[in-house]
Amino acid sequence: MNSDQLRYFELAYTEKSFSAAARRVPVSHQGLTKSIRALERELGVPLFEADEDMTPVPTPYAHELYEYVQVLWSNTRLLNEAFDRLRGQERFTVHLGCSLGVLGAFGPDFIDDFVAEHPNVSVPYWESNDALCEDGLREGHYDLALNVTPVVEGCIGEPLYESPMSFWVRRDDVLMGRLLDEGRDFLRIEDLAGRDIAIPGSGFKCFEQLKRVAGERGVELGRLIELSEIFQLYGYAVEGRALGFANGTLIDLPVFRRDDAVVPLPVEGLSFGFCIERLATHALGEAEQAFWNWCVAAARDLPGNRLGH
Repeated sequence: MNSDQLRYFELAYTEKSFSAAARRVPVSHQGLTKSIRALERELGVPLFEADEDMTPVPTPYAHELYEYVQVLWSNTRLLNEAFDRLRGQERFTVHLGCSLGVLGAFGPDFIDDFVAEHPNVSVPYWESNDALCEDGLREGHYDLALNVTPVVEGCIGEPLYESPMSFWVRRDDVLMGRLLDEGRDFLRIEDLAGRDIAIPGSGFKCFEQLKRVAGERGVELGRLIELSEIFQLYGYAVEGRALGFANGTLIDLPVFRRDDAVVPLPVEGLSFGFCIERLATHALGEAEQAFWNWCVAAARDLPGNRLGH
């Protein structure tokens, strides 16, 4: 006795017609009749008897079975409602690794806003340099990571943001005069020759990218001042002590527009971007997929994003 058989029986009972019941399913008249006859054989009782017009008339056994079916459906509905309540009470945790500076691109309420919409999900996160974030993901410490691109080997990721790598330059810097004479509003890697540069250092992909491209172009950079705090990088530029790395997602924040002594300039051939990623062997759970989608949707509105989602 299965749910289909009971459903067919219930329809035949209420419609008082096998043909009408079959149309409601829909199933063939023959198929519905076979199902009910099989149910009768299983129960060992007749459920319908034909009158003189060959109309199926429910037997007393059918009346009892119909009452049983109504109670069964009601109990099944109550059970499903109880399961739904329990699912709503379940708690899920998404362990998130973040490269320094990436989470800040989304704003201070990014995680809180997600949790407000998904109150059964918590998202503890750990921020570190790019290399440590990658290591944490590979070693299984994180379910997901918001990491600087490119995607980690052995992982599946979705790029969220990309912009030119930029540097804060004082307006009174001789470099600005040269750019003005040449009609340029961007830097070339050659413009950085001999210049001191404040930039996130070892363990950060922007640092490695700058050194690699400079080496490929034969450009000898000045002193590389390794600082991970974005406000320190900005401060070095304002004070004229070095060119300061500028995260493209943050350059338009009011805190960086209070002093017009510096201007952010993109560097031709250098880029900064980040993605959301997971281990290729890790299948996303429902909560993880929800957070993944949340990040993708939020990234569309980030200022200066060259990626079209």
